[in-house]
Amino acid sequence: MGAKERKEAAQREKDAGDEAYGEELYKRAAAHYAAAADLDPGDISCLIKRAKANFSMNKCEECVADCDEALGRRRRRRDARCGCDEKLAADALFLKALALLNLAVCAADHEPAITALEGSLELRPGSKETRAKLEMAKRNRDAFAEQERLDQEAAKTHRDNGLELLRKKKYKEAEMQFTEAIKRNPRYPKNFSDRARCLIELNSLPKALEDANRCIELDDTLGMGYLRKGLVQIAMAKYEDAIATLVDGLKHDPQNLSIHNGLRECAARIKMAKDSDAIAKDLTKHQRKIECLHKQLNEGENKASKERSRRMKSEKLVKTLSSQVEQLRSANERNANLERKLSECRERFEQLQSIQNRILQHFTCPISHEVMNDPLMAADGHTYEAKFIRDWFRRGHNTSPITNVELEHKKLLPNHVLRSAIEEWHK
Repeated sequence: MGAKERKEAAQREKDAGDEAYGEELYKRAAAHYAAAADLDPGDISCLIKRAKANFSMNKCEECVADCDEALGRRRRRRDARCGCDEKLAADALFLKALALLNLAVCAADHEPAITALEGSLELRPGSKETRAKLEMAKRNRDAFAEQERLDQEAAKTHRDNGLELLRKKKYKEAEMQFTEAIKRNPRYPKNFSDRARCLIELNSLPKALEDANRCIELDDTLGMGYLRKGLVQIAMAKYEDAIATLVDGLKHDPQNLSIHNGLRECAARIKMAKDSDAIAKDLTKHQRKIECLHKQLNEGENKASKERSRRMKSEKLVKTLSSQVEQLRSANERNANLERKLSECRERFEQLQSIQNRILQHFTCPISHEVMNDPLMAADGHTYEAKFIRDWFRRGHNTSPITNVELEHKKLLPNHVLRSAIEEWHK
């Protein structure tokens, strides 16, 4: 199809779109305008008409996209300064502003709409409708800004009250204050973190998990969000999930002692659960044996009709009981051995904790999940994994990865103290 035929076909599609739009068949009209825009990319009016159809269907985001595409095509055209083209650009900017105002939910959302209206007014300075819409947008922006200021002040008051109640361990009252703060400032992550803490204390774990997830969603670098989520998962006995969550928290906040304590608590809970299962299993086994013996005794007493038979049964039962007593004694000895091994494990765990604490003193920068293999100290006094800091210098950096302050030199020194602690840990 030649250029002339394409223009004629585009005009037919545009006329069909105008007819459908006049009959309020906006979806059909938008399809015709899209076809016209594909056939004649130089005619930006097709995109503006489709934007208008999308706006009539309350598809404001699609309307903004169509207006931006029309303005982009105008900028790329050589004859973009003609009067007709400026009128179309003014229409696109005005329509874009209307859609943005419909999408605005805060003061900041009004700024792009105001900018678009100012651009439209610059191209068409005599438009009273555009000027009136611009003044209205500015009034709405100022009203939103004032309301947001009042909401933030109220949210701060409720948050301060919540923190005071939290210190007094009045968790239900504190939870209500944080809820009011969230209503007035739903984008502040710490309110969700603190309300999650209250809900944990109130044993409302599913709601606490929702708040912890919302805190992470709003700010995934805030360590307290991961701490709250991990504590909820520990309370739900989801220990593997809790470990993964707390480790993620350490990536963003490696110096947070509460997260380290959460990991230690999770490890203790896992060990306690395993020990409890083993003891319960032994007790169940012994109880079954005792119940079996009682049953045999009852049967022997009921069936024994003669003295001799009764003596024979009794002797048999005595032998059985003696055997079971020996078995119980042996079980007690095994339990004693288990207690001794448990004590040895506790001692070893305390040694590992001591070594871990020595290692953690040097973790003043983001590290990998695994323990460092080759710790080196840079000019900023911080310790890094050798591969990490060398790659950092190799990429051309001459500043500290932690403080972003320029380093006096790039000389790296082995951290023998940390290396010694790591080697002791591996043993």
